[in-house]
Amino acid sequence: MSFRPKPPLGRHFEDGSGRGSLADRLDAVRSASSVRADVTTEMPIIRAPLAPDRAGGEPPRRRRGTSRADRVRQTGQHPAVRQSPDQRRARPDNQSDTRPEDRPRHQEQPGRRGNPAQADRQQNVSEESSQQTVGSTAGKSVARSSAVMFMGTFASRLLGLVRSPILLGAVVAISAPAGNAFDVANKVPNLIYMAIVGGLVNAVLVPAIVRATKQSDDDGQSFINKLLTVAIVILGAATLAITLAAPLVVKLFAATMSGPWYDLTVAFALWCLPQIFFYGMYTVLGQILNARENFGPYMWAPVLNNVVAIGGLLIILWVYGGYDPATAESPEIWTGARIGMLGGFHTLGIVAQALVLIWPLRKMGFTYRPDFQWRDSGLGSAARASWWILLSTVGGMVPTMFLSNVAAGATARAQVQGIPTEEVAGNFVYTVGYTIYSIPTSLIVVSISTAMFTRLARNAANNDMVAMRADTSKTLRMVSTLMFLCTGLLVVLAVPISRIIAATSSPTEVFTLSRVVIAMSIGLVGIGAVNILDRAFYAFEDTRRAFYLNLPFQLAGLVGFTLCGLLPPGWVVVGIGLVMSATNIGSVFLLAHVLGKKMDGIDGKRLLTTHAKLLGITAFIVFVGWLWMRWLSGGLHPEGDILASLLIIIVVAPVLTLVYLGLMKLLRMPELNSLAGPVRGILRKFGIKR
Repeated sequence: MSFRPKPPLGRHFEDGSGRGSLADRLDAVRSASSVRADVTTEMPIIRAPLAPDRAGGEPPRRRRGTSRADRVRQTGQHPAVRQSPDQRRARPDNQSDTRPEDRPRHQEQPGRRGNPAQADRQQNVSEESSQQTVGSTAGKSVARSSAVMFMGTFASRLLGLVRSPILLGAVVAISAPAGNAFDVANKVPNLIYMAIVGGLVNAVLVPAIVRATKQSDDDGQSFINKLLTVAIVILGAATLAITLAAPLVVKLFAATMSGPWYDLTVAFALWCLPQIFFYGMYTVLGQILNARENFGPYMWAPVLNNVVAIGGLLIILWVYGGYDPATAESPEIWTGARIGMLGGFHTLGIVAQALVLIWPLRKMGFTYRPDFQWRDSGLGSAARASWWILLSTVGGMVPTMFLSNVAAGATARAQVQGIPTEEVAGNFVYTVGYTIYSIPTSLIVVSISTAMFTRLARNAANNDMVAMRADTSKTLRMVSTLMFLCTGLLVVLAVPISRIIAATSSPTEVFTLSRVVIAMSIGLVGIGAVNILDRAFYAFEDTRRAFYLNLPFQLAGLVGFTLCGLLPPGWVVVGIGLVMSATNIGSVFLLAHVLGKKMDGIDGKRLLTTHAKLLGITAFIVFVGWLWMRWLSGGLHPEGDILASLLIIIVVAPVLTLVYLGLMKLLRMPELNSLAGPVRGILRKFGIKR
């Protein structure tokens, strides 16, 4: 007898009760997914006065056997709806009994009388009202889920910045050779994980788990057991093989490093490469939770990772002290114990991040049992779909290898030419710049797209192209509205933001970092749109086409990164940032064009008009902000003063944001209203009710 887990607790049911089986919840959300995404409020039903058919003005009597829509049309009265005690308790005090048209659609009863075509048209009127109500509920669920993920990611990013570059910069410095060595070793596990299973898991598992849950009698329990068993076996074997091949792996990413620093990088990698297994398990467990619409733990688990790593860095600073410029060029100070502490604490944080997800799964009633019966389990179709994702992510890692080698070569050339390393952005500066650049992406794009992906997958599974186009268009416009604002703020405030993020760095390193941040920020809108468009392709499980469409831009990036190696050392990583921005923006147009053909349209005219307006508004606030910063920087010198930088951000950022939103209001852009739901959800998490 198969084990059936307890129904997962959640906050995404129509009646707000948090009860019901997962199948019931899928049916409710499936109904909601057919609604236009921009319907956020229930529209009143306007009825014409009924003409009396008797002298006394009495409304016509109800004819037995007619449909509900006919009876409502004839009598103007809505029959009372019987509700269970749980539903009555869940209903707010000021809410009247649910009207029939607000209830989910039911099958037509056999034997109904009247003109079928006319009854269907009248039924559709009732259904539209019902869909608007359900759509409002689903929209609120997406807003709540986005807010939960936003807060988790925000806390994780905040602690991550304390960990690196603030504390890690104090240990190794962001421009020193040792900092570049550890940066390569610590980011390689994440890059390899993303290439092997990252995109595969994110794009394939949610549709596969939803499908298995829908089609099975045990809420997908058997499928998930098989999935976890496969993940443990494959990830374990891959991690062991890659760790043993650490010298070769480091050579792929840092072949341009000089001998002693290359050896130090390999030593760090031996401690960091086991992270691959736990990155994979974290993602698999998290996507199981996401498929059941329990988004919070997946986004909050990295907080524990950062807490563990921060504790480890504080211990290292207490035992060995901070970065010393006098020994910065000497790899001999890095003993085995010191290497083990730095690499070991970071790996321990990833272990904790993965294992903590077991608790919410068990709380939902899930118990893992190893299952090696993989034949005819549904994993084969998921594997075939994931093959193209694997090719895409591996293909994307090749330009990253070139990028890493070019950045490492910039530092090596600077040392040979006698250029101070503080003036040259290497791998660590690139990583810090990318961290700043990715904050808006992780807080906004990932939160919104993750919450919308399950809905997009259901729309695609139901072949509901109307809802698919509406959801995709609204998500693109919402994300781009926020990304344009973030681009303007990052370009204007690059120096004070870099000063605060790299609090332990020198003023020269701050200027070096700020140039990289500006170059990357130009492509924020592009990477946001690419993320949403890729999710739409993944919802169709059309991973092969997504691979082919991204391939030309990956090749262009490879060529661009290679050419950046010809620039002066101080401008190499800045050029890399500009190449990233150009390829991200270029890929948006091709992805949108092909997706539009697949969905019979993509709301192109509205999208182009919206983006043109947002571009003009952003250019205006950048110009005004640049003039303002020139005046402020003359007296405050934010590159060397953390308090001055903080003051500038507190004053300038809100003013530019209000100008941005005010211009949107002046241009009567409806996208301003679409932000209300997520913003209210975020404010509620801070305890602000209005």
